[in-house]
Amino acid sequence: MPLPKLVTPEFTITVPSTKEPVKIRPFLVKEEKVLFMAMEGKDANDIEGAITNILESCILTPGVDVKKLPSYDLEYLFLQLRGKSVGETIKLKMSHGEDTECTAVTNVEINVDDINVFFDENHTNKIQISDEIGIKFRDPSLKDLTSVDIADNNYDTVVNVVANCIDMVYDKEDVYDEFTREESIEFLNSMTQDQFIKVQGFFDTLPRLRHTITWTCPECGETDSVTVEGLQNFFT
Repeated sequence: MPLPKLVTPEFTITVPSTKEPVKIRPFLVKEEKVLFMAMEGKDANDIEGAITNILESCILTPGVDVKKLPSYDLEYLFLQLRGKSVGETIKLKMSHGEDTECTAVTNVEINVDDINVFFDENHTNKIQISDEIGIKFRDPSLKDLTSVDIADNNYDTVVNVVANCIDMVYDKEDVYDEFTREESIEFLNSMTQDQFIKVQGFFDTLPRLRHTITWTCPECGETDSVTVEGLQNFFT
């Protein structure tokens, strides 16, 4: 006699960038195993792939293309999915900064529902690099940013990420929205330093998961706080 079918609950989550609701189900044991193995291996591409595949399986609303979601939308949805799947409380270990002698570690609990996407009011996807020429960007996907720190000192890495996110270039007469990746890289390399700094401003102000954690150290009694950003800081 076959075993009975389990009924999986459904939940509704709001996508931060669009404010549109999507239905999800919790991830299953077999899916959590895939994520656990990716986390154990600590390979950024494997983790990104596992997160993307799990979301594709768990989002029930038709027409949601997970691979095209901005990184902060994908991270937020996955964090909420994690809360519905394994519990809404995240346990972290916090310690003081380098400006104190106390080395005690404090156990802190965070509710997933308290973690939100921070939107910088200065963020815009259109950057005017000169009086004549502007660039329209798309917010990068998680895949765009995998294993990449846009603030690092590797110029080629930064340029490649920026090139991936160019949606179009425009001037007073034309819109240029058909070009190769090589052409976009050549275009970026032809910029002055001041122009490229303007481009980097787009990435500096990207929306991101952000939460301020405040705790009181049981050892020294001091209250401390730290603001953490990005999905990786909320994994346990």
